[in-house]
Amino acid sequence: MVTTRRGAETWPEAAPPSPTRASAASTRLRSSPYLPTPLEQIGLAIFPATLVFGTIFSVLSPQTRAAPYDPITQSHAQDPTMAPSYFARKSNLFNVVFVKQGWGWMSLAFLLFVLLHPSLSTQARKLQAGVRWGLVTACWFFVTQWFFGAPIIDRGFRWTGGRCELAEMEVAMGDTSVGEMVTAVACKAAGGKWKGGHDISGHVFLLVLSTVFLVEEVGWAVLRWANWREDERAVVMADGATKSVNVEAGVAAGAGRAQNWVGLSGKITGVVAGLNLWMLLMTAIYFHTWFEKLTGLLTATIGFYAVYIVPRFIPSVRESGEIQDHPLSIPSHLDLGSALAMSRIKAPGDLPDLVKKAFSVARANGDIHYFPTQFQLRFSPALANKPKGPPPDPAAKSHKPFDPFDNPPPALRVADIGPSHFVVLNKFAVVPEHFILATTAFKLQTHSLEPSDLEATLSCIRAYEGHEDGLFAFFNSGDHSGASQPHRHIQLLPIARMKDGLDKTSSWDVLTDRLSERQTPFTAFTERIHLEMQGGDLHEAYLRLYRQAVDAWASFTGNRVQHVASEGESMMSYNMAMTKTTLALVPRVAEGVKITSEDGHVLGHLALNGTLLAGTALVKSELEWEALRKDVAGLVNALRGIGLPRSDSIDAEEEEEEKKTKI
Repeated sequence: MVTTRRGAETWPEAAPPSPTRASAASTRLRSSPYLPTPLEQIGLAIFPATLVFGTIFSVLSPQTRAAPYDPITQSHAQDPTMAPSYFARKSNLFNVVFVKQGWGWMSLAFLLFVLLHPSLSTQARKLQAGVRWGLVTACWFFVTQWFFGAPIIDRGFRWTGGRCELAEMEVAMGDTSVGEMVTAVACKAAGGKWKGGHDISGHVFLLVLSTVFLVEEVGWAVLRWANWREDERAVVMADGATKSVNVEAGVAAGAGRAQNWVGLSGKITGVVAGLNLWMLLMTAIYFHTWFEKLTGLLTATIGFYAVYIVPRFIPSVRESGEIQDHPLSIPSHLDLGSALAMSRIKAPGDLPDLVKKAFSVARANGDIHYFPTQFQLRFSPALANKPKGPPPDPAAKSHKPFDPFDNPPPALRVADIGPSHFVVLNKFAVVPEHFILATTAFKLQTHSLEPSDLEATLSCIRAYEGHEDGLFAFFNSGDHSGASQPHRHIQLLPIARMKDGLDKTSSWDVLTDRLSERQTPFTAFTERIHLEMQGGDLHEAYLRLYRQAVDAWASFTGNRVQHVASEGESMMSYNMAMTKTTLALVPRVAEGVKITSEDGHVLGHLALNGTLLAGTALVKSELEWEALRKDVAGLVNALRGIGLPRSDSIDAEEEEEEKKTKI
């Protein structure tokens, strides 16, 4: 339904925004990048709580107190008739099969998750997870197996006065051939006793570190995949700004909401983590002194902090571990240089701040044309000053037409997006912080988009993830699309700025994300996308939509189409829009309609571009705006006439209701 109330104009009516969206921006950045998040702190608290509970239980339990304890073996009597519990015996099945091989079980569970869970569907995410596994495994290996000789646990034991009793006796008797036993394994293999020093609990260290690793890798991935909880993590950017981790996230929140978001692999990791916690409790009750268990916990916590917290506040560490997806095959129309350039496309993480600052400075200096407006059916005086591309002049064919994106003023240029694109402020902004993504080399607006165009666009949208309401991008191609410049460019609007001037109770939201559930006066083709998609995958989705649109356009206009090319000049005019979840394409057969007053006087021309996929219609004067709000049915007919009409979109009864709408 079309409504035209001043200050809260919406078209078409959309579902109310998510109640969590408004508060998300204000809560995501409260976690310090130097400390675990509140959720991580709760998880980490489980480990000392388990150790404290186990220690108290061992003191209060009559069976445990009555059983003899050997400080050298760090365990109770191993005779089944004297051991306080089956789990107090080192030969118990869980200890022998599970804990002694604990790192292998953890690694197997993690491998299954990486291979099977859809949240890690790309090669880049799998490799990044593998790098973190390698770092944590190195930590485990250095502490328990080898560290340029003896492992850190054994070195610590020796540094605190520990020794191998057998080696000491042999040396005292004059036999120096045994040498000095520097590891617990060597000492015990030789029949000696490892005693006298502080022995960091290897069981506690292994069980805590492996559990933390599984929870970090699986927990955050699953929570984001299901959008069950806002991601609390924060990172420090290269410029020192603290941002939500969403600016660097590779997968859209809620991408797997409709699926089994835990999956078999997630359940397996849960079982392994659960067994780890159970055996940690058994260790707390029956093995080691409280101080040995404490140092095992602290050592594991240091490993967690080094692998998961330090990269959050040192950007260079994150960048050194960043792995880009590389396409396994290169499309026929894409040369190797283009493919390599595409793999390097990444928008600055602080792009929202760069755009905001540049817009404020440019507006203060008069470098852009922008006039605030409170209309959602937007009255934009800036459009009245916007020049169209120059008409062809037969006498001046040799002269190069003016190109606003060829060496734009430094005051408007914001940042480079890889080697193929750059961001520049729109000189004729329709909302604050309206900016443009243009190709570095001149490419035609009327040609099909390339993978790098789509990858660069999604990169900008990704940079706005977690920043207020995100970003809306649109592309105009062809005579009937509202395009004004021949140099290829995609326009981007911060969604929060599009909402400026609307009542707080307004239900307006970006139409593109609602097209699958809304009946519009024009035909639109959509596909679901996500922030992790690469340029090649996006391009395939774009081509599918384009071919569907061309087929529908040809059927409607009577044109015969034998082959739809994936490159070169577009066969029709169209608008494309992209958000973080949706790619949409609308074929066009007209740019707009004349706007007339009640007495038939022509007031202007309603020219619609890609902003119609946001649910807005831009007009150049208040007279045009007033005329349209008095003729809602006329606006609906105009929307039906600019594209391929949908007979099921708005029936006659609803149109009659629209005419009776109070204005």
